[in-house]
Amino acid sequence: MVMGKCCSVCVSDASVERTQQKNEKGLKSLQQSNNSFNSNHHQIQDSQHKPKNGKSADKPISGKNSTHDFVRTFSYPKQDLDESKIIGLFCKYKDDSEDAILADGMEKFCQDLGVDPTEFVVLALAWKFDASQMCRFTRKEFVEGFKALKSDSIKSLRNKFPELEEEVVKDVEKFKDLYRFTFKFGLDIDEGQRALPTNIAVPLWKLVFSKSPPKVSEKWYAYLDDRQVRGISRDTWFMFLNFTETIESDFSNYDDSEAWPSLFDDFVEHEREKAKEDKDEKESRILSGDIK
Repeated sequence: MVMGKCCSVCVSDASVERTQQKNEKGLKSLQQSNNSFNSNHHQIQDSQHKPKNGKSADKPISGKNSTHDFVRTFSYPKQDLDESKIIGLFCKYKDDSEDAILADGMEKFCQDLGVDPTEFVVLALAWKFDASQMCRFTRKEFVEGFKALKSDSIKSLRNKFPELEEEVVKDVEKFKDLYRFTFKFGLDIDEGQRALPTNIAVPLWKLVFSKSPPKVSEKWYAYLDDRQVRGISRDTWFMFLNFTETIESDFSNYDDSEAWPSLFDDFVEHEREKAKEDKDEKESRILSGDIK
């Protein structure tokens, strides 16, 4: 593990020595406890095998709760994640200017994980880390994110990727949570943004829907570009998921009297007019003999 010199909490030689001393002391205490246990065990066996008249018993006393059963079934507690390893990784990638991993560190982090920053699994990872904004992990987000995924190394985290993708793709409620997270994730909170610039919203839509793109998505992106829509509000972002889940690809079941954002009304009207024009043009070409 490469330990960065940027962290005051990275493990030092002194802390390692103190840990070794504690381990040696604990081992000595454990050995003394075992010796005491063995001594008491022999005393108990002697008292069990020795009748009141002082003569030896013909058969040893045995039962389900014998000492041998206790030793065999004793289970050691499971080891927790090594938080110092997680902090060491944070130190490796953190920026020199603040206590956070920024663009350069994120790029290196993704390289070590063997993924492209634009892959769906990186968005799912940011969701699991509860990242407050793109291209940035705070110390708390990074450490708590590793813990949430029960990992303390690059290798163990990478091994969690298939499970992580399956979690958000197959669980409808978790995907909805990921979708809502993505809007907040894309905002520039330092600039006080409350709406996503369209040139940020569209790539994020393509990313979050990359595993299963809605049929209407390409028409939607083209419409936003054609009409030069500058920003996507929170309500529009949230409602678009409902729109893709409930509205047919030909918009036959769309009711503009319902509480859809006005941008959706305009979009559906535009697509219906375009479909009518295409149909009229096709019929005209058939009548003229251009199409048989």
